[in-house]
Amino acid sequence: MGIERVIGHVDGVPVGAVFHRRLDVMRAKLHQTNQRGISWLEDQDGRKVGDAIVLHGGYEDDEDHWEWIRYTGASKNKDKDPSGRLLRSQSWSYEDNAALRLSYERGHPIRVIRGYEGDPRYSPFDSYRYDGLYVITDVRTATSKRPALDGSPIDICQFDLRRLLDE
Repeated sequence: MGIERVIGHVDGVPVGAVFHRRLDVMRAKLHQTNQRGISWLEDQDGRKVGDAIVLHGGYEDDEDHWEWIRYTGASKNKDKDPSGRLLRSQSWSYEDNAALRLSYERGHPIRVIRGYEGDPRYSPFDSYRYDGLYVITDVRTATSKRPALDGSPIDICQFDLRRLLDE
């Protein structure tokens, strides 16, 4: 039997809770895996919706301003080189991006977990921290700041999130 997860806050996990490893974040039911940036679960109708993201220095197109975040979607491992650099454009059909976009369409809040490799202004020193709920305010296809190795542009799935006021 899998770990039952929810959309929104997780009972017993306060905003500001610190976790020393990604595995601890997963065990606390905040995120689906201990590797991927986007977490999703099945909504009441059986469709996959995003429920959490981890900000951990994944892509140079990410921006963290605490109150609002510009988050780059996910790519399959074969679409990245060992350093994490994108080799080809991201796709809205990739399940992580599609799930996060469906959460935008449905207005579901997203849990934000900041990791130690994120923006140093807001990230914990050597751990992961649950920083509360954000709502996705916009989604778009954008051009990455860094082109492909051959110089051609790379399209990315991009999400804007705003911190919910009661956090």
